[in-house]
Amino acid sequence: MRIRDENGSVTAEAAFVFPVLLAVLALGLWLVGTVITNVRCIDAARDTARAVARGESLESARELGRRAAPPGATITITRQDVTIHVEVTATTSQPRGLLAALPHPTPKATAVIQTEPAEPDD
Repeated sequence: MRIRDENGSVTAEAAFVFPVLLAVLALGLWLVGTVITNVRCIDAARDTARAVARGESLESARELGRRAAPPGATITITRQDVTIHVEVTATTSQPRGLLAALPHPTPKATAVIQTEPAEPDD
C-alpha cells in the first residue's frame, strides 16, 4: 500500500490564493478612495452653498469649496432667485491591470439651499 505524498499542496494553494487576495485588496483600496472622493465632493458642495447663502461673493465661496474638494474638482454655482445650486464634480484615477475592466465612476455632489432673508431696515 502506497501513501499519497501531499508535499507541495500548500504551495499550490498559496499560489492560487495570494493573487486573488491581492486583487481583492486592490479593489478594496480603490473603492475606499472613490468613497472618500465622493465624501469630499459632498462637503465642498455644502460649504460652497452655505457661503453663497450667507452673502459671500461667488469667487470666495468657490475658493472655500476648493479647500474641501478633491484636487481637480470643478465647482459650478447657479443662482435662481433665492435658490442656490452648487455642483461639485471630481475625477478619479482609472484602476490598472485586471481592475481596469471596472466602470469608471465620476463622483458628483449637489447642494441646494435658499439664501438667508435680508434683515428689515428699521
